[in-house]
Amino acid sequence: MAAQEVDLNDPNTQETSEQDSANNQEQKSGIKQKIATLLAPILQKIPLNAINIQAIKSNKKLLFALIGAGISILLLIIGLVLFALRGDKEEDLPPPPQPKPTKISQAPQVKQLSQKNSIDASELGQMIKKANLLYEQGDKLEALDLFEQIAIFSQSLAGYNLGVIKLKEKEYQQALQSFDMAIASGEDVAVSAINAAYAAHKLGKEELVEYYVGISSSHLLEANKQSFYSLLYSLVDIYKGFYFESLSSLLNPNSQSYQTHNNKLAARVFLLFNDDYNALATLKKTPTKQDNLAIAQLHARLGEYKQARQYLYEYLSTFAKDPYALMSLQLIELKLGNFKESVSILNRMMRQDEKNPDLSLYPIRVKLKDELFDINKAQESFWNRRFEHEQILGYKIVYYYAPFRVFDAKQSLEMIQEGGIQAKINNIELAQSALGEGGGIAKVNQIITLALREAYQNNIRKARDYMIQALAIYPNHAILHYNMGVIYAQMGDYDNAYTHFLRAYHLDTNDVLSGLFAVISGRLTYRNVDRILSSISTDFSDISFESDEQKIFLLSFLRYLNNVPIEDFLWIGDTKKPIYYALKSAYGIAKQNPKLVMEGFETLKKLYPKDVVANVMYELARFYKRDLKEVALELNELYYKKDLDMGSIYFGASLARELYIYVSFITGTLLTIEPELENKLLSANENNAGILQVLGLLNIYSGHFEKAFVYYNTLIDDLKEDDPQTRFLGAVAALGAGRHENAVALLQISKIESATNLESKFALGLLYQEVKNFKAARDHYEQVSSSDFVSEYFDFEIDTNPLLKDYN
Repeated sequence: MAAQEVDLNDPNTQETSEQDSANNQEQKSGIKQKIATLLAPILQKIPLNAINIQAIKSNKKLLFALIGAGISILLLIIGLVLFALRGDKEEDLPPPPQPKPTKISQAPQVKQLSQKNSIDASELGQMIKKANLLYEQGDKLEALDLFEQIAIFSQSLAGYNLGVIKLKEKEYQQALQSFDMAIASGEDVAVSAINAAYAAHKLGKEELVEYYVGISSSHLLEANKQSFYSLLYSLVDIYKGFYFESLSSLLNPNSQSYQTHNNKLAARVFLLFNDDYNALATLKKTPTKQDNLAIAQLHARLGEYKQARQYLYEYLSTFAKDPYALMSLQLIELKLGNFKESVSILNRMMRQDEKNPDLSLYPIRVKLKDELFDINKAQESFWNRRFEHEQILGYKIVYYYAPFRVFDAKQSLEMIQEGGIQAKINNIELAQSALGEGGGIAKVNQIITLALREAYQNNIRKARDYMIQALAIYPNHAILHYNMGVIYAQMGDYDNAYTHFLRAYHLDTNDVLSGLFAVISGRLTYRNVDRILSSISTDFSDISFESDEQKIFLLSFLRYLNNVPIEDFLWIGDTKKPIYYALKSAYGIAKQNPKLVMEGFETLKKLYPKDVVANVMYELARFYKRDLKEVALELNELYYKKDLDMGSIYFGASLARELYIYVSFITGTLLTIEPELENKLLSANENNAGILQVLGLLNIYSGHFEKAFVYYNTLIDDLKEDDPQTRFLGAVAALGAGRHENAVALLQISKIESATNLESKFALGLLYQEVKNFKAARDHYEQVSSSDFVSEYFDFEIDTNPLLKDYN
């Protein structure tokens, strides 16, 4: 059912017909029924977040895939990680394979073993040296022939070495036969058997794996004087599933001969227990150039992206074309916000082939930032929170208390007071320039007054509609564009706000406030505003201001935006203009001066006793830089008093809603206020849109993304609340609910409607990379690469599901 259209052509029309009212009630009832239907299956679901770690560990094939040599798959940040340490030149002891989950209850016994024939050790040594040299020089066939000759003299040693070479050649059946020959000789049985177990695994003969591990285990003591004894002991423990126990022999070896092997294997075992710190520390004890990749990836897992990037650069200086390193670096550059570098790597990888399979080495899964919904972090660091823009809270406060302008103050005040509104009439300014003919002034002033009445009743969207009507009559007047800019800024639509503020300033360059507001919205949309600031600064001394008070206010405002110290705020005196105190508090936030913040909001509380922003910000300023967990009860009292103007939360400027929900989140009261909001939604006499906005945002912060998506979908599709901010939050809810296709659709529209919405562009880049559309991903990263953009909402992790399938 389509939303009811409001006829704005007649500004005197204040009432709707009974038939319209009945239709409106029917529409609201239908929407409520739709919401209830959509929410029903969601509310029946019980989230199951537990991960069956034992099931993972019981799958030894999967478990060894996590630690096996020759694989270098690492999750860059939070979640399950596949990690492999690339070895140096392979030596006699291979890494453990991925056998099935079996336990050895009793070690198999080896039959009677023959003794090695007596030979000349010196002659044998020379032959072995020659064979090894031939192999290293590439004469593999001749080397193999020589080893076969050596086997005649030394069945054990030659069989073992031949087996190792066959392993390197991936000729596992021949390797197994050679190790069998070495085992049968009765010499060095334990080490030959552990290699045979590896060859058996590569052949898929898991029953033989158990057999050979049993042989190795039963002959371990025979190798207790060998330098590799502790390493061999550890390998047997790992094959048997005694991962924790293996660390003892790995960290306390009987010799230093195999220290590099010990450290690499210990690092893998530490990773099995998610001990990234010890894995990294152990690997760094005896690093090689090849290890720099694994070290970099471990730093990335710990969130130490700068160190990770440094090690990747070192690695790439030797292995410049390694695709694993290049794609690791691409993702790390994304984490660091170095979008140009990330784009450069993608261009390099796609230079020969846009569908280069190496681009997909590390598939990603897009998600919402964990810290955004971490109540403990939020409580600890509200004032230190890294918003997308450093000064965004102060900027929103200034916009929230920005004055509206009218042409006939007497007429406007009378009309507003007739509507029963008294609280905010001191936030109206008289326009300094006329429109022209008196009839036009009266008409437009009437429409502006109707817009102000709606705005002061917290119906900001209706106020916007009235202002659009006024602009249709006079499209080139500064005052109208200024008011339109204020409305869009309070709605959080900074692109449109910038357009109207800049238009107002260009139409009247004496209107410094419009120019300063254009600077703020320009910064919030990553535009270069240097020319505007330069123009204001140059012309400032030539402007005839209405009063010295106005001049000092605008000069202080200019200094605030230029990050120049303001000496004091004594010039405010006893004035009751809210924008002055808003500037004082915003400046206090920027300079981390809680005294100024409190003083500003204390006065704003007196001017607007029920104002949500003034009351909440005053309380937060009282506990400046303190852990809000300690004062949550005191903050809760503010909500329990029930004397706040809830209309501003439902229907007014976005700051009131955002602040109310966010403080509810950090004080743990979201679940207590949700039932009240849901009951209010059932009231047929209320405007559903505002309540749905609150419920949508509330469910995003409480992690009920599916419910949030239902609310935003209803707002967009049924109530036609399709402004960029609503669409964007709908996309956030969709992404949190795992509805990535819906998120892409909403973000695409949000990007089109708000051309400088870098959050949408960044999210789309990640989502395109998620579906392996690297060209589109690169294009979107490029669009955010020219700014200092830091995402407040979106993050990614390695999607290990397709990687794990390769090892099942």
